[in-house]
Amino acid sequence: MKARDEGAAKAYVARLVAHRPRTVAEVERRLTEKGFPPDTARAAVASAQEAGILDDALFARIYAEDRLLSRPCSRELLATELRNRGLDPALADRATRAAFPELAEPDLARQALKTRLPLLRKLDPEVARKRAAAFLLRRGFSSDLVREVVAQAFGEAWTPG
Repeated sequence: MKARDEGAAKAYVARLVAHRPRTVAEVERRLTEKGFPPDTARAAVASAQEAGILDDALFARIYAEDRLLSRPCSRELLATELRNRGLDPALADRATRAAFPELAEPDLARQALKTRLPLLRKLDPEVARKRAAAFLLRRGFSSDLVREVVAQAFGEAWTPG
């Protein structure tokens, strides 16, 4: 692919962020995949940052809050997701801690399970407990916390077997 000028790179960045918010790392990767030279990609990203179009701190805060509201998960899993999007680990950790600091991990786990409970209660109790536990484990919660939340949700002590 031919090298493109900085104007085309800036236009491409504008199209990318118009679709959905992105991290600096995501935009840089997309620009280089599209065939823009690294210098041109860096210049377009810098221009977008100066204009306020790209802001990793804002992205991290919004992503963390949205993720915990729409699909609650452990803060560790959330921080991992942010790091996987190219964010600095310290920034990912700060955003994760800042998102709903009043909610403790058990509250997040209960919130995550809340939407699943009506479906799970229709199943055999042992199957329901196992599925609830598997769901919470996939959401990044510790096994001790999962045992506690599943026991509370189903009204009895339970140990996965």
